[in-house]
Amino acid sequence: MAEVNSPGTLGGLLALLAHDLRNPLSALHSNVGFLETTLAGQDQDSLDALSDIGASCSSLKHIIDNLELLGLSVLGDRPPMEQGQLSLWDVTHEAVHRLEPIARSYGATVVFEADRKLAPRVLAHREMFGRALGNLLFNAIQNGGSQGEVHVTLASGSGEGSVRIADAGPVLPETLRVAAFTADGQLNTKGDSRGRYSRGLGLFAAATAAALAGADVRATAAERNTFELRAKLA
Repeated sequence: MAEVNSPGTLGGLLALLAHDLRNPLSALHSNVGFLETTLAGQDQDSLDALSDIGASCSSLKHIIDNLELLGLSVLGDRPPMEQGQLSLWDVTHEAVHRLEPIARSYGATVVFEADRKLAPRVLAHREMFGRALGNLLFNAIQNGGSQGEVHVTLASGSGEGSVRIADAGPVLPETLRVAAFTADGQLNTKGDSRGRYSRGLGLFAAATAAALAGADVRATAAERNTFELRAKLA
């Protein structure tokens, strides 16, 4: 008879699988980097292929991170995460840099426009805030259209600081702007381009990570689809 496990146990098992998947992926990524170095200045087709492999490795790591996140937070019994002061410029710059290989693979450009000295500071858990932001950026890159630009800006007001991500892809219709960040919404919109599905259950993972960080996410639209990640000012 099959063993019936508790949600906490299943969450822990998913986290272990995520950990085990990272080891071979890390080795693969390192060897790609080595080959790119040794082939520098030689066959361009081989270099392009290695670049694509590297971007795929980055994409897989993103999915594995979400697997761990959902296992521990949705199925597991994770304690509240400690919040601290963080610079929105620093955490956004890190996320943009981390996703550069993925953006190149989609033919997209991420434009981050902000003054580091004027950037607001917020209260949030740094790692989880970064994961939420990374998922929103990934969604904008994947759904923003070929050769599109993703614009990232910072703002503050009403006691909150926010990161805003705007792209030229399909605009989330008002009827889906809440549902798209839920588990059921991800299942129901998988085949609907308006639902902005992205790899690794991106929008659901973004909302989950934001909640753990002490922040929140929302989708708005003026001329472009816009995601906003907000936290209280420090």
